[in-house]
Amino acid sequence: MNKKNFYNYLIIFLAVVVIFLVGYLIFNRYYSGVVWRKIGNTTSQAPQYFSSLDGTAVGGPEMINPSVVGIMIDNHPDARPQSGLAEAKIVYEAPAEGGITRYFAIFDSAQSVEKVGPVRSARPYFVDWLEEYSGLYMHCGGAPEALIKIKSEKVFDADEFFNGPYYWRDELRIAPHNLYTNSEHWNKLLSKRSDQKQLFSQGWKFGELNTSSTEIVKSVAINFTSDYVVGFDYDPTLKIYTRSINSEQQTENGQPLIAQNIIVQYVKVQIIDDYGRKDITTSGSGDLRVLRDGVLVRGQWKKDGVRTRWYDQNGLEINLKSGKIWVEVVPNDINLKIST
Repeated sequence: MNKKNFYNYLIIFLAVVVIFLVGYLIFNRYYSGVVWRKIGNTTSQAPQYFSSLDGTAVGGPEMINPSVVGIMIDNHPDARPQSGLAEAKIVYEAPAEGGITRYFAIFDSAQSVEKVGPVRSARPYFVDWLEEYSGLYMHCGGAPEALIKIKSEKVFDADEFFNGPYYWRDELRIAPHNLYTNSEHWNKLLSKRSDQKQLFSQGWKFGELNTSSTEIVKSVAINFTSDYVVGFDYDPTLKIYTRSINSEQQTENGQPLIAQNIIVQYVKVQIIDDYGRKDITTSGSGDLRVLRDGVLVRGQWKKDGVRTRWYDQNGLEINLKSGKIWVEVVPNDINLKIST
């Protein structure tokens, strides 16, 4: 065999080997059932899914749009420290009668939460916010206007007066600041009344901050009354806000209450009766301040449909940061104290 024929045979042999290896690899990849994954910097990632409620990653597409539970939480000094605020995805704080505020805590019903409360009564403006989530409303009684609204608008409601088994009284706390519930109770109720259960899909926008109109702000304080001042301080290391009441850090189970986003929604507030109950504007538009990542964005809130949304001064909807959200509903005549 001459040298030329040898090289020809060698080339043919190598070509057959390559064809065989390619065929083998194709067969194993697509027909043998073997799961392939890339190694190193190009590792293939499983699809990521994000909750429409707070923008955080969830385990699968069925968890993107959760069923929501909204719970009224007492903020009388005798009710502190509260339970469940640290685990809520979103917390609204709005004025109530008596110079104090009340909390409205929003949960994904799939969360496991040991204790939430003290649970208190409904107000009509909280019902308006609950309806943005199509969720289950848990409370204990309420102002006449709120109870009428719940009935006339067919709210998915679990008033403790008529749903006692889904709540309990803590004998170590003073009534009426001792009513509680938890995820075990609300899931029993959701299972029993599954025909009323709806999924939430009208989420806010989440992502990188999408406006250049920002101010560096270290902390803010909201003087609801002279003896009730709410503060949020930014921690640049942990990239979170910690909450305080009257300059004392607010905690739950010894841990500070934190958030990734603070929304200050300015609204019109009117006193409507001798008890000091209030009418709060929840639709239309008004001034807005959004805090995230140590900066403040000025803008407007708008609600002309189902959902309240947050816009910068150029009319662009503001991206929130994935994580915990506090919505501070503040009367128009209260100034926000800013520290830069």
